Amino acid sequence: MVGDFLPGKLIVERGTSRDYDELARFHYVAGRPGTWAGVWVARYSDTAQAENSAFRVQSSAFSSRIVAIAVLSWPPLGSIAREKALNVRQHGSKKERAKWLNENVRTISRVVVHPQFRGVGLASELVRRILRECPTRYVETIAAMGKVHPFFEHAGMSRVE
Repeated sequence: MVGDFLPGKLIVERGTSRDYDELARFHYVAGRPGTWAGVWVARYSDTAQAENSAFRVQSSAFSSRIVAIAVLSWPPLGSIAREKALNVRQHGSKKERAKWLNENVRTISRVVVHPQFRGVGLASELVRRILRECPTRYVETIAAMGKVHPFFEHAGMSRVE
């Protein structure tokens, strides 16, 4: 697991939209995502109790804090990059395309890592978890910071210019 060198435990698990508020101030885009299809969090506990426990199963039983979060959203209808990658227009009318998108695509709309935990691979770990657990065929992201921080590619995603 990422961060095995830390003295406590890190756990990546499903979260809620309320969890986002703890790290929102560290994201470069103000405000909350427009839609919520899923949330994954990385929690850190440095308590000795967590070291010898079933923390991976019952993280809420111990004192922990959210150190990273990723938000999965419903896809926006228009995306030039998606059109290039998936040829979405082949799926009929605008209404039929919207239905196909909602059934087959989700968008990673936020990945935020607390500054104290940056550089240990948490962003890539969250994205890998989303890719494994997302119920749709395709997962996309539009990342303004993608060229500077290529964690999406480190997690297994492919860049479409």
